Amino acid sequence: MKKTLLLTALLAATLVQAAAQTGEKALNRRYQNEIRDSLADVVLQQQRLMQRQAEQWLTALPNHQKLYDESFISVQADLVDTMFADGLMRLDLVYRLSYNCKHLEGYTDDYPLGTFDVDSSNSCRAICSLTSQFLHGPLAEHLKEGQEVEITISSSADGTEFTSAVGYDGRYGEFRYCPVVFNGERLRISVDRSTGIRNNCQLAYLRAQAVRANLEEQNPSLQHTRNNYRYVTQSYKDSLNTHYYRRSAIEIRIIDVYSQTVARMRAERMQDNYVDYNIPRTSQRNPDTYVLIIANERYQHPLIPDVPYAANDGDVARQYFIHALGVPERQVKVLNDATLATIQQEGIHWLAELSQAVAGKGDTPQPRANLIVYYAGHGLTDLGGVTYLLPNGINADNIKSLSGKKKRCGKRSKESEVSSKEGIDSSRFDIVLSKKEVGRLADQCFSVDALCNAFKAYPVKNLTVVLDASFDGHGRDGKPILRADRKIDPKKKKRKANLRADAVVLYAADDTKTAYAFDTYQHGFLTYFLLKEIKSQADNIFHLTYQDIYESVEAKLNKESALQNRWQEISGLAGGKYKESWMKLKIKN
Repeated sequence: MKKTLLLTALLAATLVQAAAQTGEKALNRRYQNEIRDSLADVVLQQQRLMQRQAEQWLTALPNHQKLYDESFISVQADLVDTMFADGLMRLDLVYRLSYNCKHLEGYTDDYPLGTFDVDSSNSCRAICSLTSQFLHGPLAEHLKEGQEVEITISSSADGTEFTSAVGYDGRYGEFRYCPVVFNGERLRISVDRSTGIRNNCQLAYLRAQAVRANLEEQNPSLQHTRNNYRYVTQSYKDSLNTHYYRRSAIEIRIIDVYSQTVARMRAERMQDNYVDYNIPRTSQRNPDTYVLIIANERYQHPLIPDVPYAANDGDVARQYFIHALGVPERQVKVLNDATLATIQQEGIHWLAELSQAVAGKGDTPQPRANLIVYYAGHGLTDLGGVTYLLPNGINADNIKSLSGKKKRCGKRSKESEVSSKEGIDSSRFDIVLSKKEVGRLADQCFSVDALCNAFKAYPVKNLTVVLDASFDGHGRDGKPILRADRKIDPKKKKRKANLRADAVVLYAADDTKTAYAFDTYQHGFLTYFLLKEIKSQADNIFHLTYQDIYESVEAKLNKESALQNRWQEISGLAGGKYKESWMKLKIKN
């Protein structure tokens, strides 16, 4: 019996350790993929810059130094990753430079017969000169002392048969059974002074060696790196491809080039600044809380732009509710790109039935459910100041401003006519809805009042609504979307929201200001700072009051948004008995 218990305990410990390692590996992969994608964008931008520089260099090159009038240079850059068993990876930076010509009806020799030195070839001079410019310029920062570099040099010769040996003076060294790829086949090649050059494979190989020698002579940085050369040679015999022997190409692969950068970026993502990573896990349970998350990022209507990062807001918020706040996974529901019917039937109705089910039966059911509704998407404010959630699937047939039947505010050219999502970013303009249009659109939306009062007939302990949306007619990027044609009198008191007695609503911004995105961390400002507060206060989060959380989020959000020239102020509202006491509420009551 004791042996059985011991074996069971050992097995359980092994499974726990394996699960932890699996989780760590998954987390590492998530880090690495995000870092790789970020660095790949940097490499792509660098490739575009280098391609422009190469084209400018070629344009300025004298004609007698070009292969032909239709000479061209190609620059390609890739970030090649190698994933290891522990979830970590190695990133190699690969640059490929090639110089060629096209559409040749006739040709003249670039290399005179039997020559192999760089100065004999326009192609080799060009490729070596351009490579040296890049090694001194964009690539210099990566060529540190001891850096491992793989350099592949491709060279070629035509198919002219040798009738006698060509003399070789040994200027690049003598070679005995050196590896080379010739016409796709792996061979061993030898060249020395005594025998000279007797075939095209040897000739192409020496042309590649000439490129290597020139690179090392012109680039002192390569004298301090650990270089591994690879040679690819070709010989063309058919008449249609004779001009290909002018082709020159160099591939530079800098091994594990971003090791320090990856380590730094990974460490940053493990810091509190990145709320998507290292989400805290609480051992406490929060069984009486039920959460509905509505994340509307992609809108079907061509004139309503997407909401940047809304889907990520919803996904990460869900993980925080489950892991950091202890809400059972089955009690958190996420609706992505939801229509009005979906919000009502699959969201509000679901919460209402749950609140009634846990209250128990009898004449006086006891409210037990703490309901939380989180929304990320677009908002709308009508002429009376009522705020609405803008669902997906809007029918604009009877709304001229949205159906294309009415001239809208803002100047537009014929080229910027909007017919699809692709045109939104370059041709956004202010859509001002008339009184009737606002009414027709509002009928298809879900008001915040209706949301807060949807549970009046049900025994609910608390209702908290978090709205990371703009209600002033602008998107998260600050550009106009659509708004009601209403005049706001600063002297006139604002309309008071019709909230149920136990409801608390947190707005990312009131109906006169914009709720922006925090692009660096790919979240709405409100969502980011709420999650950051939960993460930084993980050990104390259940002891904090709404006031503690509100004031901390407000101070940090105000400062950061102002620094980014995207000034944003959050706004909190409460109904009935909560007007005086809502600040004392806690996430877990």
